[in-house]
Amino acid sequence: MEELYIKDSATHRGVPIIRDESHEILIEYIKKTNPKHILEIGTAVGYSGMAIIKNCSGKLITIEHNSNLVKEATQNFKDAGLSERVQIINDDCLVQVALMVADDKYNEYFDFIFLDGPKAQYQNMIDGLMMLLKSGGTILIDNVLFRGYVDGSVKAPTKRFKTITKRLKSFIDDFMNRTDIKNAKLIELEDGMIVATKV
Repeated sequence: MEELYIKDSATHRGVPIIRDESHEILIEYIKKTNPKHILEIGTAVGYSGMAIIKNCSGKLITIEHNSNLVKEATQNFKDAGLSERVQIINDDCLVQVALMVADDKYNEYFDFIFLDGPKAQYQNMIDGLMMLLKSGGTILIDNVLFRGYVDGSVKAPTKRFKTITKRLKSFIDDFMNRTDIKNAKLIELEDGMIVATKV
């Protein structure tokens, strides 16, 4: 019940959260893999993080740069009785990923990564994230088709979104051709997702 309230409240205020079908796909892969150590890039109000935690027995580290959203997500996790299994880091995701890579205790640590942060930074983050993912671990990446601009299902992007569209096209091409992944799949629904397993 609290998840529906969180979803409705965020949607009403224009806070970006995972879409309905993508939400179901996230839950599907969490249930399938039952990860123990999960990293989420982009906490927002905790809606996707709650879906992760409620559908596995693992613990979640989630990173969000917006301090107001961090406060809200912290309260949402607390109200849901999930606080003990969640660590929220209030910082820039690029900075935190770099720090984790530099910290030996995080090397090969996560067995599931959900990337739903700033789209323009996907390319800059992905090498670090793959270093943090265990062999056999799963990475799920949201919003790769960005409003239909990337795959052309919507006509040419507005001037405001040309750069991010170009970056995401490049990101998809580069990611799908990585040699450290297998079973990579582009899921072409809603805003698009990519799922892959680390070799």
